[in-house]
Amino acid sequence: MMGFEATVSAQAEEDRVNVTAVPSGDEDLLTGRKGEVRQALQHVLNLMLNRGHGARYHLQLDINDFWIRRENELKELALTLADRAVESGSEAVTEYLNAQERRVVHMTLKEDPRVKTYALGTGLIKRVAVAPADFQSRYESEG
Repeated sequence: MMGFEATVSAQAEEDRVNVTAVPSGDEDLLTGRKGEVRQALQHVLNLMLNRGHGARYHLQLDINDFWIRRENELKELALTLADRAVESGSEAVTEYLNAQERRVVHMTLKEDPRVKTYALGTGLIKRVAVAPADFQSRYESEG
């Protein structure tokens, strides 16, 4: 309906639906430079999927493996920031991230006893601080 030719597959498991789209061209128009279009499409698809149903599903959209690549990039960033925070004894901060991206950073470092993570800022797009576990920050309660 949007004028793109693509191979689309979906896999459902419990309350998760993974949708993979492989367009024949113009991938950037479907992902956006930083994934913002993919994120918006995912949001719309989630609204459509959950409209009028008692059950709630979470739909994950990937376009030409964009999210897989981004998730791996965020995991590497999280590990690098953890090492930097421990070495410097202070916070190391990400770029501005959406909620799904912030969750990857938090979950990657969740079991690392050397560090703690917390969001910086207000609104939908925030940064994540990675700090030594004993670091005292005035920002930790921001969300």
